[in-house]
Amino acid sequence: MKTTKLSRAIKATILGATLVAAPAAFAADKELLDILKANGSISTSQYDALLAKADKPSESSALLKKMAWAGKLKVKGDLRLRQEFRNDTNGSSKREDRQRYRARIAVEGAVADNVQAGVRLASSGGATSTNKTMGDGFTNDTVYFDRAYINWQPLENLELMGGKIKQPWEQVSGGLVWDGDVNPEGAAARYTANLGGAKIMGSVGHFVLDDVDGYSFDEDQTMRYGQVAAKFKITGAKAMLGASIYDYDQNKALAFTSGGGNDATKYSLQEMFGSISVKAPLPLKFYGQYVVNSDADGANKDQDTAWLLGVQAKMGAWKASYDYRETELNAVNGAFNDSDFAGGRTDSEGSRYKLSYKINKSFSVGTTYIDSEVGKLNGDLDSDTWQIDLKAKF
Repeated sequence: MKTTKLSRAIKATILGATLVAAPAAFAADKELLDILKANGSISTSQYDALLAKADKPSESSALLKKMAWAGKLKVKGDLRLRQEFRNDTNGSSKREDRQRYRARIAVEGAVADNVQAGVRLASSGGATSTNKTMGDGFTNDTVYFDRAYINWQPLENLELMGGKIKQPWEQVSGGLVWDGDVNPEGAAARYTANLGGAKIMGSVGHFVLDDVDGYSFDEDQTMRYGQVAAKFKITGAKAMLGASIYDYDQNKALAFTSGGGNDATKYSLQEMFGSISVKAPLPLKFYGQYVVNSDADGANKDQDTAWLLGVQAKMGAWKASYDYRETELNAVNGAFNDSDFAGGRTDSEGSRYKLSYKINKSFSVGTTYIDSEVGKLNGDLDSDTWQIDLKAKF
């Protein structure tokens, strides 16, 4: 996790308050201060000020060692303000104009040299959205844990993680299978290796969707996945290719409950994806994704395929992207795909346009326009969505 200004401020405040509270000016443990300065926990001026307090070595050394955990703690956060306009047409027109925010703050600590533990708080508890819509009479809003995890790296190239974790798989932009706000719950392992100039990444995981009360572990609703991906360079470009399987266990007691309009009860998603970034006066990135649900069942079991193609361009502080997708009714699990495109509905197709400008490294403004259509199997709906965002990181 990247050290932020907030992290440094918190650590410096803790150290400073401790030193001020001491009985008299005392000596700073130079070696420990050197470490805190080197990893960015304290600034040069703070380092000089603490070092200048050299007076009582035994007291300061013991006290600073007790506070050494501050140097292992990292804090960061982000806030997004959004104005959203939406127009849905199905015989008649329905307009929606709403103001929303997304707030997140994360804390991570180094438990050992190869073990990290962390939590993240977010402003909403939905699986596919941490947005909070304003307009509830000024009442205080609830905060949720959207991550709570332990990461252990027993070997240099092997990472084991468990809890409510960040998505461990590689993917391209667009959210065709997974909304960016989804944080799966369970355990995963990820291994990376360099082979012939390419970076090879393999990962597997087991996640719990529903712990069914009154049934044994093997009756719970779960999802297992496996993925292999490679990143490599070709002449004047960088590329990524990968393949994944997301296999859902149907509960023996009740059918798996999905969303987004699916009428299937079985899901085994086979996915292929890739991207290529081209160096040019205008750097471009092309990406694509293809998904088939080989276990689709029911009356619409033939509605099992989804695909996406997109392009992204960067020029200075500007970034623009466009993608087009088509998602058949049971191609993906509608409980977890992108909640903004067609309101998360499957049996949908359309375009997404995005444009953003980075004012500085911590503050940006952007806009997104989504033109989508939902087929007759899932509501026969035309939807236009326009979002305007302000984003701040700290």
